[in-house]
Amino acid sequence: MKQIDTILQIRLGDEYFGIDSDDSNQILRVPIITSIPLANNSLSGIVVLNGKIVPVLDLKKVLGIGSVDAKKDASRIITLNVDGEDIAILVDEVVDALNMDESNYDENTSEDNFIIGFYKQKDDLIQIIEPKSIIKDDMIEGFEPIEVEKISDDIEDVTSKSMDTDRYLFFASKQEFFAVDIELVAELIFVPDDITPIAGTQNSNLGAITLRDEVIDVFDFNIVFGFEAVDLKSDDARLLILRDENKKLALCVENIQEIKDIDLSKIEALSSSMGDNKIQSLYKDDKNIVSIVSSTYFRGLIDEFSVTTQTQTFSQEQKNGSSNMRELAVFAIEKEEFAFDIESVQEIITYQEVTPLPESDEYIDGVINLRGSIIPVVNLPKKLNFEANLTDKSKIVVCIIDDEKVGFLVDDVNDIMFIEDRFVSSSKKSESLIKSTISLDGGERVILELRLKQIISIDDLQDIKKEG
Repeated sequence: MKQIDTILQIRLGDEYFGIDSDDSNQILRVPIITSIPLANNSLSGIVVLNGKIVPVLDLKKVLGIGSVDAKKDASRIITLNVDGEDIAILVDEVVDALNMDESNYDENTSEDNFIIGFYKQKDDLIQIIEPKSIIKDDMIEGFEPIEVEKISDDIEDVTSKSMDTDRYLFFASKQEFFAVDIELVAELIFVPDDITPIAGTQNSNLGAITLRDEVIDVFDFNIVFGFEAVDLKSDDARLLILRDENKKLALCVENIQEIKDIDLSKIEALSSSMGDNKIQSLYKDDKNIVSIVSSTYFRGLIDEFSVTTQTQTFSQEQKNGSSNMRELAVFAIEKEEFAFDIESVQEIITYQEVTPLPESDEYIDGVINLRGSIIPVVNLPKKLNFEANLTDKSKIVVCIIDDEKVGFLVDDVNDIMFIEDRFVSSSKKSESLIKSTISLDGGERVILELRLKQIISIDDLQDIKKEG
């Protein structure tokens, strides 16, 4: 018989259960829980506690008696340590901690039962649970810190530009469209709340931010180009972190459209006689005329207003292994955030009409023709059991899987950002859908990095191409 001194009494619906208080670590109000797509039904998601990624099991679902309403005031999570793993269970209420009177305890002698005993407390019968017996390997997703391998110059980049195209980031400003050479863009991030004004600067200079201990000046693109100022509180506003050698500058823009390769033959250079050194050329697609901002102009702006000069560029640090970072394309599905490793991302495009394929899986929307390449499109919300909704923010993220291109429909692309190792935990299961989790802002923001080959296999891709 297991020696139990104190019972932690919990309520699940109208029934009372108990666990040995020695098995519990903390009792907490329910924090923000990030759901894990396609996980075991009993797994509510993950939370960040004390810098650790902790899976949360709904104890009512585990026991087959409904589900816990995590929004109720009485609901709690109890953290446990099971065989060295931190796990949390979600319960309706933590009622009391009881000093156990052995005379009121009856051991359950049945084999293969998670109830190890019964404790009588006044008019209540408390069923004592052994945590190890209710937690199965397939219920939880374990995570651990990882080291990001340094990027080698010798590795062939499957997303490199072809000889006939250049890659640009497209954005909108007051119903006009602009583009910047992606070579100048280091990161794409949300507009932070803490932009510090700098006295005596020009109107277009919004102030400075600190990004990973580096001070960066922030400019309003709209004001620089003679438009009304960007609404910094808009959900669509973003900061482009521009980099030239060892200097950086942040540019606030209204709305990011897409990142894509464009045919150089469709770019028309502007003559110097037109008198505006900010725009170097025009690009015409089927819908819009896009002004390509001069890289020379941006480099001049960066050179003039960058706050600090480093002795090494960020890319040099990365290659030398002194900076352990990874770059991710972060996107949204409903209220959750997911990511792909940027090395697998070919481009990001606005949603375009998809040609359906007969008798294909429900999550395959069909195919698109992207500059002569037929690319299957996976409806990622459908695949991950979210509700699929097309909006004007919807994007298709084109990725490379074993040299095959595939598009993933997402609700929106939020960021392209570098993440330090210390914020990343990798899955212990090499074949799991979730490759790693990223915890930012003290655990308030959790991003799930997905493993592409667990979304769609190369065999499925080849079958789709045959159908197409």
